[in-house]
Amino acid sequence: MGERADDADGCKIDDVCARRGLSTLPERLVRRRRTADDSLRDLERFFNREVLTAAMRAAGMELLDDEAANVYRLLTGDDVSDAARTEARDRLTRAGVDVARLRADFVTYGTVRTHLRGCAGVDTSRASASVDEHTVTDTVLGLCGRTEAVAERELSRLAETTALETGDLSVSVDARVTCTDCGEDYRLLRLLERGGCSCGDR
Repeated sequence: MGERADDADGCKIDDVCARRGLSTLPERLVRRRRTADDSLRDLERFFNREVLTAAMRAAGMELLDDEAANVYRLLTGDDVSDAARTEARDRLTRAGVDVARLRADFVTYGTVRTHLRGCAGVDTSRASASVDEHTVTDTVLGLCGRTEAVAERELSRLAETTALETGDLSVSVDARVTCTDCGEDYRLLRLLERGGCSCGDR
């Protein structure tokens, strides 16, 4: 999802919204940041799904519940097979969606940050975003889950060649945390349950 060369001459988000007929989307980004405290990554996904939804509707595609979110996952998810990604692209192309143009209109979280700071005057510093143990747990375990899915997919592909001879494989990624001060090692969930390591007992 590279940035367009003309982004230096203006705001990519404003440009995309103007071309896609999404006049209220910049305001909704600001509102979600200020009231829902969405992260920049959350806003990246929200913006790109809205762009995808607009493209699908413009092509006359019927949108069922969460369909745009599912198509976006198929186009961009790390845990999606090549076949599923190709099928999603082909479906959009058959409906008349220019997938290359669509992908060029997707933004990164860095573009969202630049827009919020430069165009909307919104503070995007890390201190402005809330964080708690549930957010951390969901984020880390989500990354572990995606890592497991990608590893299993790639090993399965390798097993189809002569480079790896094995039965069905199941990959498990364990999130562990070590305190470099006291040397204690914990599973992520155990550390959060304890509320800290032995350093807090001193």
